[in-house]
Amino acid sequence: MALKTEHLKEAKAALKSMSSQREKKLTRADFVTGLIKDIHAKMTAGFSLAEICEELNKTLPEDDQFKMNTFKTYVRRARTKAGIAPTRAWTRRTGPTEPKIQTVPDKGKTKVQKEDPASDFRDQGGDL
Repeated sequence: MALKTEHLKEAKAALKSMSSQREKKLTRADFVTGLIKDIHAKMTAGFSLAEICEELNKTLPEDDQFKMNTFKTYVRRARTKAGIAPTRAWTRRTGPTEPKIQTVPDKGKTKVQKEDPASDFRDQGGDL
């Protein structure tokens, strides 16, 4: 069975009558990526991620609401993707620590020794 040119015209008309773009469902990660500039602006204004997450959850259906840890992960990834720097440094140290050393005279020469070998194992914020 051969197709006629009128079938071609009907098919073209059917394709044109379809909506230009099908509605795409956003993932929650895409949702956060789309809002990352606004989220970052609120963070620099002094709002915490917990407050922002709570406010966004008010606008979402019950099944699609964020858990806090998931929201933090999405924000971190979206910020990296957008090239936005974190609002604060995520370290506990405020500056470099000064080593505890003392000088011990050794036959006219000054020898530098560490005060306590246990100081090599500084607490890094976790259990070993």
